[in-house]
Amino acid sequence: MLGQKRKLNKTYLAYAMIFLVIFIWGSSPPLNTYLNENYSAALRTAVVGVISALTLLFICRGRLKKLNASYFKLAIPTGICVALASVVQKIGLYYTTPTTYAFLENLSCVVVPVILFFVIKKKPSFLTIFSSILCLVGCFVLSGINLSSGDLSFGIGEILCALAGVLYGVNIAFTGAKIHKFDTLLYLMVQMITQAIAGIVFAYLFSVININGAPIESFRWSWDFTGLILIVVIALVSNVLCWFLRTYAMNFVNPTAVSVIMPFSAVITGIVSVIFGMDTISLEFILGGIISLGAVILSSIADIKYEKKETDTQN
Repeated sequence: MLGQKRKLNKTYLAYAMIFLVIFIWGSSPPLNTYLNENYSAALRTAVVGVISALTLLFICRGRLKKLNASYFKLAIPTGICVALASVVQKIGLYYTTPTTYAFLENLSCVVVPVILFFVIKKKPSFLTIFSSILCLVGCFVLSGINLSSGDLSFGIGEILCALAGVLYGVNIAFTGAKIHKFDTLLYLMVQMITQAIAGIVFAYLFSVININGAPIESFRWSWDFTGLILIVVIALVSNVLCWFLRTYAMNFVNPTAVSVIMPFSAVITGIVSVIFGMDTISLEFILGGIISLGAVILSSIADIKYEKKETDTQN
């Protein structure tokens, strides 16, 4: 009984960590908007990855002897997914609207249950499937996309943002399924080192591969002091801290629940945009926020039911 109570308390703490990450990631668009004007997406991803990797390497210096091949087998693929998702998402934003970008990013909430079914043979419950679909509907409404006006025509921007959503979903699913076997900080360190290396490779490739006579993305870098400080802050807070909190939380929270809860950051983004005068409150924003909140609640209920069933089975 005491053990079950402790596990429940850790689950509540894990949810608190996830919501803190949602708040931080949801509040970051003004920073990214500023940085997009002076720094290319791939190069910024590479630099943030290098700073994050070095930070985690320093933190984990006393744990390195625990590293084994299993860390690399999982963290390298997930790190490549994160790096590629980060780059193509930022590039995609140049060719589509922020609302369409926000909607397509959250394809992860549908991808995760499917991957988990094939990876660990975990059959999603009806409530899990319903909350995932409801999450996507909420993001769709929140984005204000009007299908009849043709806003969701799939060009290169939409394809890249959709690909990013799928890649983030792959990362969530595989990390959530396996993270309980690893030291969270060591796993994240390998993932960040991979992200840094992959970011450097993507930055180079995208600058030399030409489409219609122009590179996919040219190098852009500024030595502006404010921009450099923001990049360091993003690396330490948005990358190292938030990824650690979310990864650690997935020891105690179902990956599908995480994939459904994370898109709620779009609601935080909307609120921040309204506060800073970047957007206005609309019926779509209110309705989409309510639907997304409903999806979060239903997913949490499904997660709690699953954990209770697992505990009862073990007892």
